[in-house]
Amino acid sequence: MLISLLSVFLFCSQQNILTVKAHDHKEIEAKHVHLHISDQEINDLIKKGYTKRDIFKAYFIAKHAKEKLDVETILKVYKQKQSWEETAKYFKVDIEKIKKEHFEKHKQFYKKNKTQIIQYLATYTGKSPKELDTYLKDVDLHFLVVAAAISKKSNTDLNQIIQYKKEGKHLKEIISIEKLDPKSVFNEAKNIHKGIYRAIKK
Repeated sequence: MLISLLSVFLFCSQQNILTVKAHDHKEIEAKHVHLHISDQEINDLIKKGYTKRDIFKAYFIAKHAKEKLDVETILKVYKQKQSWEETAKYFKVDIEKIKKEHFEKHKQFYKKNKTQIIQYLATYTGKSPKELDTYLKDVDLHFLVVAAAISKKSNTDLNQIIQYKKEGKHLKEIISIEKLDPKSVFNEAKNIHKGIYRAIKK
């Protein structure tokens, strides 16, 4: 759930959930076991001319399709249609429904584990749990996690990142203002989530 949630929330537009960022090849085996992707499969597809990003998008469709699909079959259809949205429709994969399901799982996870998440973020940011709670009057807990990542990567006080949000700035805009690489923010937020999951499991 961790990788899929971060993919959805950090790098998916409101219109298209399939803008998932592909990871470096060395991370594939460890980070995407939930998609049953092996290095060998990806290497074979890359040799046939497909990009890692397109391979992951095709796997995403395969994972959510009702029938068992071969990834290369999905890639061939995409090559014809030149649209991931149309490719998903062709295989009867409802992107909007999947997006809503991801959002709901995400909300439930944060609601259930709010106290532990706040405590982890307090240690991570150096802010008190009480101060972090005050931020939740203006932003949701998910944004607070991402804001903490931006704050860490940019050496900007967390309060300033929250202020950007209060001013109506979007996540991509905030990342741009702080002159950060979106991928670096993604990776930092991913590390925070991994830490949160470890803390919750204890």
